[in-house]
Amino acid sequence: MAGRRWCLLGMLGGLAGLALPWLTPLWLGFDIFSQFTIQFAIIIAACFIGWLLPRHHLKVALLLVIAGGLCIPAVGFWHAAPAPGHLPAGVIRVMSFNTWTNNHDIPALAAEIGRRQPDFVGLVEFGPPKQRLKRMLAAQYPHAVDCTDIPFCYTGFLSRWPVERVKARSLWRGPPYLHVRVHTPYGPLRVLVVHTLRFPWMRSQLKQMRAMVDIVKRVEKSGEPVIVMGDFNSTPFSLMLRTLQQGIGLKRLTWLPSWPARPLPLPQLAIDHVFVSPSLRLHAGPFTGGAAGSDHLPVIVELAMPHAGAAAESH
Repeated sequence: MAGRRWCLLGMLGGLAGLALPWLTPLWLGFDIFSQFTIQFAIIIAACFIGWLLPRHHLKVALLLVIAGGLCIPAVGFWHAAPAPGHLPAGVIRVMSFNTWTNNHDIPALAAEIGRRQPDFVGLVEFGPPKQRLKRMLAAQYPHAVDCTDIPFCYTGFLSRWPVERVKARSLWRGPPYLHVRVHTPYGPLRVLVVHTLRFPWMRSQLKQMRAMVDIVKRVEKSGEPVIVMGDFNSTPFSLMLRTLQQGIGLKRLTWLPSWPARPLPLPQLAIDHVFVSPSLRLHAGPFTGGAAGSDHLPVIVELAMPHAGAAAESH
């Protein structure tokens, strides 16, 4: 009967994990439990099944927890990016990739980006040691900007099409971000590549999300389609990401687990995201790519540009 008691304790622990985020108004730190909503649900279901069985309660529960945990990255692998092919007119492929500060395998990063063939890619944790990546991909992505001239603004952007850096910020109450304007064949786009703080700096992270809401609203006033992508260090269940999503007029297209991809490629949390204006329609995705030495998987979406038909005819 000890196994059944352990299963009961497991269920109670899982329920506590699901309940604690409701106490976030009392202490913001409770929001960290929301990041593991899926994992707590798996624990509750596994322990309940183990509790129901006539014997081997704990062994079955543990096996089900492990199986459930493995199913989370399996969903991402099921949505791995297919071999790139010719895109219809008016459709663009976009990648967001946290390359990881401690990842020095620049050839692997170049190979992964080249393999996925995005039309442009936003790079997070793209510090000075990774400048060689721009040179390695110059033939495929002749237009590159970054904000490494600003302390601690380790963000870059590689594009097939002409791009101009509009603004970049770091070391302030909002997150480090790079704002660029991309001149696609189908009209201009505004893209913001973002990297927010993470636990345990929850209060500062929430301030960053609120500041990002104001920034995106100002960018939306340009009237041009907007893409916001990067590493938000928060899942769709968290107060952090909900604060951003509810405050801006953009759609979140991503939900696949992308972190951690080291030491084993078994990501559990969806913290890398792409938000787009309503005028940008999802054509395919989201997909994940290979880690290429990073602790994140890149996320990829294919988007249909607004009024692309008329623009394509004019070209």
